[in-house]
Amino acid sequence: MLNWHLSQDCFSDVEMRRIWSENSTLSAWIKVEQTLANVQAQSGLIPQEAADKIATFSASHLDQDQMRDAMTMVGRPIVDLVAQMRAHIGPNLAPYAHYNSTTQDILDTALAMQMKLSLDNITHTIERLITQLDRHISEQQDTQMIGRTNGQHAVPMAMTNKLQVWRSELLRREQALQDAATRGLNVQIGGPLGDLAKYDGDTGQAVKTGVADALGLGQIDPHWQNARDGLSDIVTALGALCATLCKIAHNINLLSSSDIAEVSECHVTGKGASSSMHHKRNQRASEFAEAVSRLGRQRSEQIGELTLHQHERSGGVWIAEWVVVPEVFLLTSGALSWSEKMIADLTVNTEQMALSL
Repeated sequence: MLNWHLSQDCFSDVEMRRIWSENSTLSAWIKVEQTLANVQAQSGLIPQEAADKIATFSASHLDQDQMRDAMTMVGRPIVDLVAQMRAHIGPNLAPYAHYNSTTQDILDTALAMQMKLSLDNITHTIERLITQLDRHISEQQDTQMIGRTNGQHAVPMAMTNKLQVWRSELLRREQALQDAATRGLNVQIGGPLGDLAKYDGDTGQAVKTGVADALGLGQIDPHWQNARDGLSDIVTALGALCATLCKIAHNINLLSSSDIAEVSECHVTGKGASSSMHHKRNQRASEFAEAVSRLGRQRSEQIGELTLHQHERSGGVWIAEWVVVPEVFLLTSGALSWSEKMIADLTVNTEQMALSL
């Protein structure tokens, strides 16, 4: 359903779908191959002519049906991508494509590139969400409401206190993502066992550093092909963000219930309509924000299982990442999108709040 035309906007935003689309992913793989070739050419490892020719290859040149068939047979997508790239650049230069590399170098480095773009998108959305909260905090400086503990009325409180708690939590989630990014956004350049053994002397380290600099990524020594803690930090931080969004959305939905009615989403004709009860104005943004946040948080919990690699590489857990990581990013974007709508459209009923004081 995440890809259905009918419902895709309910679970993710359009920019995140673009980042993780099949075409963008193929392009990211090719970008890594091109960057690697260019850095190797600058290091004198392959002819510059080869790097220049590889730079002319794009996703539009790929026979994706052939790639699909090869993927089914081989179990890895890069084998046929490299075969088609080598055919494109010709037999004389073909040995210099994917030189000293391995499939995981390409997939993991491209994954880091996509996560970097995704985290930028998420950070910008969090900042817009905080701006909307700041507006409500400014507008509700004098608003009092009843506090609620354990589902019961407690004592009166400033509404700004509730809003400021949400704001500060979102700021901490944003900081946690930025902190995780410093550990998880790294190139993977190492060859079959990640140890740069195919390179002479310090040449491999120089290539690794050159690719990292060219792509704006960090690097880990010796490698992270079987050490997924940095990736896990990012996905776990996304799950914690989703938990925060879920809590806020659930509380707003509770406050908008008919029995409380202290807040509501701005009404637009047809919004939240019921097919059988025409008097209803269901609070759709808060319920979708809660639902998608729950999915994102729950999906993120799977990453811990996928850190358990055997020896130097373990395909069973690595393959599962190919589904889990993009879906966590997609669901997080959907949760944020609904949360932004929810907070932007939030209407505060101060008269109703006063009745409970």
